[in-house]
Parts: sequence; structure tokens; C-alpha cells
Amino acid sequence: MVGVERDSWDCQPMLINVYAAQTVIVLAAAAAVLFAIPEGCRRAFRTWQLLFPPALAALAAVVQLVYPSLLELNQPEMWELSIVAAVIGVARGQFMRVDVDQIWNVVRLPRAPEGLLVAIMLMLFAIIGVAEALIFEPAREPEVPGFHLLIAIGMTMAAAFLIGRAGAAWFRIPHVPHQDLIEPEA
Repeated sequence: MVGVERDSWDCQPMLINVYAAQTVIVLAAAAAVLFAIPEGCRRAFRTWQLLFPPALAALAAVVQLVYPSLLELNQPEMWELSIVAAVIGVARGQFMRVDVDQIWNVVRLPRAPEGLLVAIMLMLFAIIGVAEALIFEPAREPEVPGFHLLIAIGMTMAAAFLIGRAGAAWFRIPHVPHQDLIEPEA
């Protein structure tokens, strides 16, 4: 009986780490969704807010990758797919329509709902990751990644797409002709 209690106590710090990591992942993904709502709803927002969803998505993906071990970074297929997603994101950011109010430093993406959709997809991966971690993490052996690798690939691809898209749009903003998006108060 004493051995059983000791084993359950040995598992407790690992579960606390699982909860902390998954909490950071879910909060970052949820914040990415919240910051992507204005662009998904075609509303005007400050140009610096264009960088928040990809930064938060990158935070969620990095925590998902490095939580169990830094050995998870040694996944060439994940990085190859992420590079492809980033290139697709750069292409989308380069060719999507961007309305910019150069005076008020405000931008609107009139036909670009994919940022919000990809952020929602990231949030779904985070929720699936929480379920996977809570159900399988205590019983999983270190050599068997389970669904963790698939979740990490999905999250890094989503983050890479958002980073590429926002980066290309960000560098285009100074060169886009001015359009009145905010009426000055009289």
C-alpha cells in the first residue's frame, strides 16, 4: 500500500506541469482568436494588432513543442510542413487586399477571413492537446509520442501560416495607397 501511494505522489508533479503547459497553450490560442476577430470581421484595427495573432500562435506552438522535452524539436517532417505553410502564408499576405489609412495608422482586411479561421483551428488543436495530455500523458511512455506529434504539427503549421501572412502584409502596409478608414471628429 505504501508503494502505491508513493507512485501516485511521483506522478503529481508531472500532472502539475501538464496543467501549466496546457493552460499556457490554451490561453495563448484563445488570445490569438480574440485578436484575429477584427480582421475576420472586416473591421479596421491598428497596424500593430496585425502581429498579435501570429505572435500568440507562435507562443502556443512553441510551448506545445517543448513541453515534454526539447527532443520534440527534432522532427524534420514538422518543420518541412511548417515551411510550406509559411510560404503559403507569405503568398496570401502578399496578394490579399489591404486597405490602409496611412494618417491614422489603421488597416482593414476586407476579404481575409482565413486569419480568424486558422486561429480557430489553432484553438481546436490546443483543446485536443489538452484532452490528449490529460487522458494519455500520465500513462504514455516517452518513446511513444501518441497524438502529441500530430497536434504539434497542426499547431506549428497554423502558426507558420499566420506568421507568413502577417509578415508579408506588414511589409506591404507602407506601400499601400492611403484610404480613409476613420472619419476625423469635427
